Formats: sequence, C-alpha cells, structure tokens
Amino acid sequence: MPQRSDDLNWIRRWIKKGLSKDKKTLDISNRRITLNVAMDLAEGMAVPGIVNLHMNNCWLKDTGMEEIADSDLFEGLEELWLHENRLHSEGMEHLCDSSRLGKLKKLVLYGNRIGPEGAEAMANAEILQNLEALDLSFNSIGDAGAIALAESEVLDKLKVLHLDANGIGYEGLMALAETKRLRSLRELNVTHNRIDPVGDYQNLFTARKVKTLRVFRSDAVPPEEEEPRNGKRFPRRPSRPPPA
Repeated sequence: MPQRSDDLNWIRRWIKKGLSKDKKTLDISNRRITLNVAMDLAEGMAVPGIVNLHMNNCWLKDTGMEEIADSDLFEGLEELWLHENRLHSEGMEHLCDSSRLGKLKKLVLYGNRIGPEGAEAMANAEILQNLEALDLSFNSIGDAGAIALAESEVLDKLKVLHLDANGIGYEGLMALAETKRLRSLRELNVTHNRIDPVGDYQNLFTARKVKTLRVFRSDAVPPEEEEPRNGKRFPRRPSRPPPA
C-alpha cells in the first residue's frame, strides 16, 4: 500500500497500468485508496485528456472523496464510475461541491451507502446539469431521495436513471412517474424496491412520465392491455441489474 511521501512514482505506475491505448480512459479500480493515498492523488495525479475515470471498489469513503472531488483528476470528465466505495450522503455532498465536473454525462454510484440527503445534493447540484445517465442502484435514498430527484430543476438532460434497490415506496415511485421535470428521461429502472408485486399500481403505469418512457422496469405488475406494447416496455427483472 503506498504511503504518503515525496516519492509519487507509484502514481505514475497506476497511470501506466490503467490508461487505455487511446489515453481517454483511466481505470484504477480495486486499489485500496486510504485517506493518505487520496491526498496524494489530489495533489499529484493529473492526467490531461482522460474523459472516463473508473474508481470502483477502492474503499474511497467520504473522507477520500472530500480530498479528490475538486482535484485535477476530475477535470473534464464525461464518465465517472464510483461503484462500491462505501460512500455516504456526505461523500455526495463533497462530490457535488466540485467545480471540475461540468462536462460529466454519466455517473455510476452503484452499491454505496447513499441516503436521501445525498440524492437531494445531486438533485440541486448545478455542476451536474449536463448529466445524461445516473446509476444509484443499491443505495438507500428512499422516498425522500426519489422525490428530490423527481423535482430536480437541474437534471433536465438526464436520459437514463437507475434507482433499483433503494427502499423506495409508493410515494417515491409516483413522484417519479408523475414528474413534470426530468424532461429528457427515456429510461427508468426501479426494480427491487418496496413494491407489493400484486398491489394496485395501475396509476403508476398510466402516469404522465411513464407514458413517455422507452424503458420502464419495476417489479409492479402492469395492468392487462388489449394490445401489448411489444413486450419490451414493462419488462420484469428478477435478477440483480448491472451498473448503467
């Protein structure tokens, strides 16, 4: 494990191993990023030209995010993958305070520990106004977080939203289904939430936003239709979904 020191050759080794041939993608996933390592990364790791950064399963935690969120490492990114990093809502607040993410189009936060406050921070973060895909699957944003996202005045370019397994109930689902915001949304995934598979969710499938979607995945059973909608619009997914 690298320790904080004046010798940052290990950073160059990480870059050499993780940088794609076209020098647009850097993957430093599955490395243990302690607070000291995060501080070194923030001060000594700038990779001009990368647009995709993968930092999955790095044990980053909120303190590490605080160090790197406004560093050169995040400058100019279009995709940022941070799944399974033990991030909580505080970490999301640090991320949303970054001044480096104005070009970000895809943000993957699958499998962290983000609560409603983290979702609210993202819903109000002007730096995320160009975001087109957001994966918050397997977190804990609940109804409050879902409502905040549904009412966001920032995320109007969002096209794909994954909220599987977030403890969202009927109130949060209906807020998403009936929102007048999220104007570009075309795909919504809300499987593995607090849905009664045999409950009355007819209003969910006839709601304003759902009717405009190309893909809507939930565990609720859609009402029978005289003319099935090609079998693709309301597929059920019993297995754990992959990241966006």
